[in-house]
Formats: sequence, structure tokens, C-alpha cells
Amino acid sequence: MMTRTLNTILLACVLTLTSSAIAQPASELLEKAIFTEETVGDLDAAIGIYQQILDDAESNRKLAAQAQLRLAMCYLKKGQDTEATEAFDLLIENYPDQKELIAEARKNMPGRLVVGPVTWDDGEVMRMDMSLPTGMKIGTFIWSANQTRTDAGQDVWRMTTRRYIALNGSQGVSSVDVNLEDFRPLTSRFMHTILGDTTATYSPNQVEIITATKGEDTTNTIELDVPVYDNEQAIYLIRRLPLEVGYKTTLPIMATFGGQRLDIPLTVLEKETLTVPAGEFECYKVDLLIQNVVHQTMWFSTDDKHQPVKLNADGIVGELAAIEMQAAGESVEYTDSKFGFTLSAPTGWSFYQTDQNNPTESGVHLIDPDATAINLLDVDTLESLELNAGQTPREMLEPHLDKMAQHRADFTIREDSWVEHTVGGRPAVSLTADFIDQQGNPKIGYITAVAGETTLTKFKIVSSPENFDTAKAQIDLVIATYKAK
Repeated sequence: MMTRTLNTILLACVLTLTSSAIAQPASELLEKAIFTEETVGDLDAAIGIYQQILDDAESNRKLAAQAQLRLAMCYLKKGQDTEATEAFDLLIENYPDQKELIAEARKNMPGRLVVGPVTWDDGEVMRMDMSLPTGMKIGTFIWSANQTRTDAGQDVWRMTTRRYIALNGSQGVSSVDVNLEDFRPLTSRFMHTILGDTTATYSPNQVEIITATKGEDTTNTIELDVPVYDNEQAIYLIRRLPLEVGYKTTLPIMATFGGQRLDIPLTVLEKETLTVPAGEFECYKVDLLIQNVVHQTMWFSTDDKHQPVKLNADGIVGELAAIEMQAAGESVEYTDSKFGFTLSAPTGWSFYQTDQNNPTESGVHLIDPDATAINLLDVDTLESLELNAGQTPREMLEPHLDKMAQHRADFTIREDSWVEHTVGGRPAVSLTADFIDQQGNPKIGYITAVAGETTLTKFKIVSSPENFDTAKAQIDLVIATYKAK
């Protein structure tokens, strides 16, 4: 009887103790876990208590978030980066309202971003030509970096990207002004002929994005829990990272077009030696995981420049074609390798030559810095066009105009626009025409044809009505520099 009573008393004590432990408030458990972690130094025991708080469905939400952060920090102290990253990610995913704790998590995330010194020179221009998996060239990207001063008098780096897709005639220009000291974005603009026009203004805790669509402005303000970088400076951000095989980090990116805040994991996979049009480079092969779905691969040179050499984005391949330096006010020169003519254009312009497989023709895209118009230059032999040197430029051009009229809706030549003149000492003629594009938008075309001894050169632009006067004035300046053999 005594033994049974004693067992009952002992069982009651155990139940009481167990009940007391289960009922212990989350606040007391958190204090105990912090004491165990920081004073006792028993990380494993502290991890167990933090996990107990998280497993309790009735835990105070704010205290649970603190436990999640401290759990991650314990793993970090133990050198278990994978477990720490998973714990930090759970905090960000499960407690989005705990902004201060999330900021702390991002700051301590393994592989956190460390930005090194600038690796490029003021005035550097890089051109990367884009191709389909078949090898067919479809367009080009042009990156440039310049130190400049804003209208407000602040010295900044201005990163500019020009996108030109010859396949469908779309183009865009984007730029971002960044602080010289910490490389944080101040303002940015993304303009594309199809996607629209977006501007952004950054402050420490938010970004205000204004998107212009069909003449109406939409404003979107996004709160920022950590400092971010603009998508249009991402290439240059990567160039400032301490790249080496095995290096990992996460890029906190703000894609202002679409208003998306992205965390993009970056991993340096290996070294490879690549040969591209710009030369041979030893490269770091870098994997970027976009929205945890799409892998984009880029190759950056292993030297101290970290120049982008190649990219593979869902089958689209880009290869570095040229690296140049452009000083402010310096003209850009072009020499055609097939027919030997030369051109020059103002600073900021670029020349993109299409495939040169046909010996009887040559094509060049003249890319203006503000994407004002589509500017093309075509050269054909008179023989291939079934023309002869005795014809006037107008007579040579008229068959081409007939073909244009067949493929453009409402194609109408302005009869009073015909002008006969000379270009580079050669007879030439110019005209203006109106038409409707495939999207139903009104467009204006401007053509200057130059008759050579054996070739016909055609400068052509396509512009929106509101940009036409500017586009025409710009291309006329370029045409005036044309010199043939």
C-alpha cells in the first residue's frame, strides 16, 4: 500500500513537472534559450529550446520570429551555413511583418553581399551580340559606364544599357544613377519601344516607381526592408563582387519594370576559357537563379576587370563583341569591311553589323543613345538590284519603294518631300513617307539613297510622329559623314 501510494505521488510529481514545462510561457523559454546560448555557450541546447518555441502552435508570433532568428544565428555560430540559410529563409517567408528581424536576417545571411572596388574605367563601352540557339544573330546589348554630375549637382556613376533586337525592330534604353560611395541607386529609367517607360526614385526605405502606359502615369511605392540594387546596374554589381570558384551570395535586386523585389542567388561554378568575337578570356562561370525557377548563366573574366564575356538565358546566347572607350564629345567611327565606306556618329551612338554572308550586300544598324528611331543602312551592288550606273538616285530608289508599299499599310510618299542633293560627293535623293505599322500605330519613314559607281546605299529611319523631327536631324548629321571608296 505504501509503495502504491509512493508511486502515485511520484507520478503526480512527474505530471506536474511535465505540465509546468509545457505551460511555461514562450517569453520565459526565450529568456532561457538566450541565457543558454550566450552565457552558458551550449548552442545545441539553445537550438533545442528555440525549436520548442517554434513547435508550440500557441507561441506569441513576435517571440516566435525572434526564436527563428536566434535559431538561425546559432547555426551560423556552429558553421552550419546550409541550416542557417534555411532558418533565415523561414523567418523571411513566415514572418514578413517582422521587418527589423528580416533586415537582421538578410544582413547575416551566409554569403552576404560584399561589394569591392570599381573594376571598370570611366567611359568604358561593351557590346554583346545576341544569337538564337541556331546561331542566327538577332540583336545586341550595349553597356556603358560614365562618371557624371546630376542636375542636382551630385557626382554619380551612370550605368546605361541599350537593347536592340533587329529581329523584330524593338529597342530600349535604360540608365541608373548610383552613389559613388556605396553604389546604391538614386534614380533609374527603363524605356522600351514595346514594354513602355518606367522611372524610379530611391530613398533609404522605399522606392517610388512611375510607369507611363498609353499616356497615363501609374505610381507604385514599394517599402524596402533592406538596401537594394537596381536591376539596370546588376552587371556592374556582379563585377564588383569577390568572384572565385565556390563563391555564393544573394543579390537584392529591384526590377522597377514590373515593380518586383527579387533575391537572386548567385553561385560561381567553375573556371572556363572561352573564345568570343572580342578575344579569348579565362572566365568564371556564374549561375543566377531567377525567382527560384529560371537558371541564367553568365561568364565573367577572371582578371581584375571582371568583364561580362558570355551569357546564356533560356537558349538566347550573348557573346562579347567589342570593348571600347568613349570620351565625352568624342565621335564614334565605323568602317565597312566589305565595301570600304566610312561613317561617324556622335558620342553614345553604336553600330551593329548584321551577318555578312551575302557578298552583294551589307547591312548596318545605327543605334542612337535615346532609342529615338530605328536607323538602318543598306548597301547593295547595282548588279544585284538589276540597276545601272547611268540611272539617277530617284530612278534607282523607286523599285525599292514599290516593294515597301506592298508590305506597309497605307504607305504614302509625301510628294513635296523629294530632295535631290549630294552625299560625300555622290548624287543622292531623300524623301519622307507615312504608313501604319503591324500594331496599327502611325509611323514616318525617311530614306536617303546615295548612288555609287557600283553600289546603292540607302539610309532608312522609322520613327513615331512625335520623334520624327529629332530623329531626322540626328540621322542627317550621320549621313553627312558618309564617305565611299
